[in-house]
Amino acid sequence: MDIDDQAANDATLAEARLLLLEGDKDGLATLLDARPDLIRSRFATTDVPYDGYFHGATLLHHVAGNPLIIELPANIVELTQHVLKRGAEVDSVTLQGPSQPSDIGWTVLGLVATSAAARTAGAQGPLMNALIEAGADIDARNGGSLIGALYYGEGQAARYLADKGARLDLVAAAGLGDTPRLADFLGEGGDEPEVRLAHYGLADWPKDAGRRERLGVALIYAALHGHVEAMQMLLDAGADPDDRPPFDHHGTALHWAVMGDQPGAVRVLLEAGAERNVRDRSFGSTPEGWARHLKKTAALGALSGA
Repeated sequence: MDIDDQAANDATLAEARLLLLEGDKDGLATLLDARPDLIRSRFATTDVPYDGYFHGATLLHHVAGNPLIIELPANIVELTQHVLKRGAEVDSVTLQGPSQPSDIGWTVLGLVATSAAARTAGAQGPLMNALIEAGADIDARNGGSLIGALYYGEGQAARYLADKGARLDLVAAAGLGDTPRLADFLGEGGDEPEVRLAHYGLADWPKDAGRRERLGVALIYAALHGHVEAMQMLLDAGADPDDRPPFDHHGTALHWAVMGDQPGAVRVLLEAGAERNVRDRSFGSTPEGWARHLKKTAALGALSGA
């Protein structure tokens, strides 16, 4: 397809996108009757928001509201089912755009699971259910939907996926606060490297990473979501509260307890002897610095002894 044809296809696909996001089922059906190829077409543009993780998105990817282009319509679940029935590829994966050349790609399920807009609209659960009923692979991208939900603070979506049978590992169990599964992974022979899911983050996962690194990232995820019982299990198993494992900014679990604004997690770490003045390696900031900059008032109060 030459440049002019790509531009024309993008223009027609954009028309379909608008009909979808405006909730116009009849208009969308008419357009797709005339251009059934649009159902699996990808946007070729590298304009925002198609320059990064949303590059090469199909029409179906837009039902997640992630990125949010306009507010999701009230009938977004019905429209999703309509697009799926017309042959949309449920596990289609977005491509690496020029602004995010290392992105691993997102399925529609992954975009929905990490979508604050879908949650706010009350559509996150129903959308995930519609996608799973249509055959979406719950473990696609090596568990990317569940781990992505935990990473972006969508704990309810992560729990939904776990309840639907998504595969877990040590870090996922910690982020979910699933203490029975966590106990299994911490037991003898648990959580071998080959069952490690896709831990999204800015830091590369070392090829020689071992138990210490897995415990460290697991403690971060538990702290981020405020699962204090899981945190205590990890600490008892040897997790170092001052470790800076291969994760974003190489901060400690105390930094990430602050990020989640989790006062209970802050207290658990301080009681375990966590260093208050340790600095992350991206900004050179302490946990208190993070709390003040991000206005995490509950965590700041716990750091101050409140």
